Amino acid sequence: MSHHQRQLFLAALGLLATANTVQAQRRSAVDTLRNITLPTAEAIGIVSGHERKTRLDRSQLERVQAQTLGEKLSHISGVQNASFGPNSGVPMIRSLSGSRVSVLSNGLSINDLSGISPNLNPNFDMDNLREIEVYKGATSVLFGGKAIGGAVNVKDNTIPAARVQGGISAQAKAELGTNSGNSQSLAFDTNVGKYGVVHIGGMRLTHGNLKIPGNTKAPIAYDPKIDHLTADMAQVNVDRETIRNLTLYPYLSQFVIDNLNDPRWGLSEADLYTFEDYSFINGEKVPNPRNNKYVAGQDPNTPLYTEVVHGITDYAPVQRGVMPNSHAAKQAINAGASYIRDNFQVGLGLYALESYYGIPGFAQRNKPVHSHTPTTWTPIYEPINTRSYAYAWQLESAYQPKTRLIPEVKLQYRGELSDDRELLGRYRVNKFASARHAVRSEITQQFSRFWSAVSGVDFSIAAIEGEGERRYIPNNLSREGGVFTLQTIAFKPVAVHVGYRHDWVARRTLSDPTYQRSRGLAGGNLSDRDFKLNHFSGDINYSIAGMGYVQATYTHAERAPGVNELYAGNDHFAILVEENGDDRLAKESANAYELSGGINYGGLKLSATHYRSFFTNYLYLAHTGLSRSGGFLVKEWRASDTEIRGWELMGSYTYAWSTDGHVAFNAFADLVKNRNTSDDSMRKWAEGDFMPNLPTSRYGWAVAFRYKKFAGNANFDRYLKQRYLGKNINLEPAMPSYSLLAAQLGYQVRIKRYEMRYFISGNNLLNVEARPQNSILKYLAPLPGRNISIGVKLNTPYPASSAGAAPY
Repeated sequence: MSHHQRQLFLAALGLLATANTVQAQRRSAVDTLRNITLPTAEAIGIVSGHERKTRLDRSQLERVQAQTLGEKLSHISGVQNASFGPNSGVPMIRSLSGSRVSVLSNGLSINDLSGISPNLNPNFDMDNLREIEVYKGATSVLFGGKAIGGAVNVKDNTIPAARVQGGISAQAKAELGTNSGNSQSLAFDTNVGKYGVVHIGGMRLTHGNLKIPGNTKAPIAYDPKIDHLTADMAQVNVDRETIRNLTLYPYLSQFVIDNLNDPRWGLSEADLYTFEDYSFINGEKVPNPRNNKYVAGQDPNTPLYTEVVHGITDYAPVQRGVMPNSHAAKQAINAGASYIRDNFQVGLGLYALESYYGIPGFAQRNKPVHSHTPTTWTPIYEPINTRSYAYAWQLESAYQPKTRLIPEVKLQYRGELSDDRELLGRYRVNKFASARHAVRSEITQQFSRFWSAVSGVDFSIAAIEGEGERRYIPNNLSREGGVFTLQTIAFKPVAVHVGYRHDWVARRTLSDPTYQRSRGLAGGNLSDRDFKLNHFSGDINYSIAGMGYVQATYTHAERAPGVNELYAGNDHFAILVEENGDDRLAKESANAYELSGGINYGGLKLSATHYRSFFTNYLYLAHTGLSRSGGFLVKEWRASDTEIRGWELMGSYTYAWSTDGHVAFNAFADLVKNRNTSDDSMRKWAEGDFMPNLPTSRYGWAVAFRYKKFAGNANFDRYLKQRYLGKNINLEPAMPSYSLLAAQLGYQVRIKRYEMRYFISGNNLLNVEARPQNSILKYLAPLPGRNISIGVKLNTPYPASSAGAAPY
């Protein structure tokens, strides 16, 4: 049994031991639509044809102090934070992220540039969230090929879902942290007339460079044994000298001695030393003189050349205890209104978000230096910054016909304009202006008591136009459309769910005379591409005596290459890579199998899931072994077969002794492997048997409690040292294991219908140097060090009135 397997086995025993020592509470019925309540999450079974998901409501979200979506969801089994510095992080589900995990706002895709460039954080007001739904595994039947690895649906309060009791509700929050800056948020909801509701809210967050417990760079950065490519990723200059071991050569070449100064031969002193005892001069065999530096009897494996490192210096100066260029300033405003009747509601939301933040890395640009001679160019390194503006509007409507056959019809539309810029210092090197429109319609059907379905269509169009002398993708246009249906047949104790979807995807480059391509593959001929995609899902769920379940799932999913995978061809400053697309790439497909089971008895919940996904033409950004000046690694998009498999274990117990007193315990463990299954010799040479930057195995526990006016929670996560290492041409170094501890304590005071909550919270309380193996920037910066925040939150509750219709 491997070390990782032993760790997971011990974690599973811990869950079972907890199950045996707790006292069972009142037995609660569980059907095939199981509902498992956890201290920090709610795992919900397939409902009305929808795939299994994990749901976090508003109160659960507030227990996790986080500035990015990936960090907010990182305590869920199977979900880790794809961190790109402290200001940008997206969910990584079972080792997949980016263009394989669809991030949705109220059911519709948002700006897809966050899937193209990891420095671009999905723009959400984290204080305006109502709930988040996390779909683990392929959910492409619902959301298309970009959900081939999962989906995250973020629901907010901008479009009111129900009328407000008491006519008005408000919320205000202020927070100050020792290592997270300060933030403020404000929101109001009020009824207008008999059927209207209006919402307005906003937030602001700022912080300077963050503190860390040690050096910003990993120890490997200053190790004389560091290889060339890792040195580029760690942004260090290594002063190397290659020295020939002259003591290994017994002889000196007489021919070289005679002709060393003759320019016709082009000889140097390095040519003097030889293993041959004779030279041929004018056709005659002439003895070579002995080398007086020769040392006999040495180990035959002694290398002919040795490398001496005289010094290692950083591209740009860094300071111990400080994460460079980790500043952030974000602000958002949102406003919405709804018209709500008993069986109909329609709402409109408006969003504006702006952000300016740093990436803890540097890039080189040439800057003219004034002198009395003609202009010269001196390379300098400047910090990488991101500035983003996003403006969006969303329309949602729901109608419930008074007929059993069609219980509900939904129609949604979202438009978005965004402006995303990559900066070196304050100098703009890239700008991408994108316009996106998406529409989706769903019809819920109830054919009989045991047969229901949801069917729909969706369509989106996205145009990206760029500026900048070294931008990495040309102007482009994408169109995507799909039709889908999900059917549910339930005869207790068995429920069967079957779904199918067909997509049409078109990728086009647009006229772009200012675009300059790199020397690499650079997107080939930038050809037009059209893809037809098919998706299928099916599962069967069996309820065991109303207190447990087993479920088997199969999915087939397909994904069209993104515009960067097809057309990229220049310096991508944010990820320090010369990125090269390939317009010949075929679609990616996956066949996935999942087996899960669980127990739900009283306050005790246990579950285990095993999954395996087989990818054909898995697209990945591959090393070429080349690098350009300034530390830019040359990479290109390639396709190869891949298998992803893993385990997820979860357990929880909740004990309530009164209406205002309860305690809940939760534990989990997960393991994932992203393995190369192809016979591609190029991939084995460059990336190895496993994909680099693979998330590590981990386990953890959480506790949450409430007692009268006090409430608190704590989370402990242990990240193990990675054993399934990939390669970056050379073997990928394994980052050390680490543990993260976070906690929060609050005290609540009620004054009439107003609630005042004071809280203190802390992240990375152990103040450890934590470098996630799955972070691209792990050599440059760890996670932020210890932070203690204090804050106050004032609000009137948000309960819906009896006049409210079904939520969107």
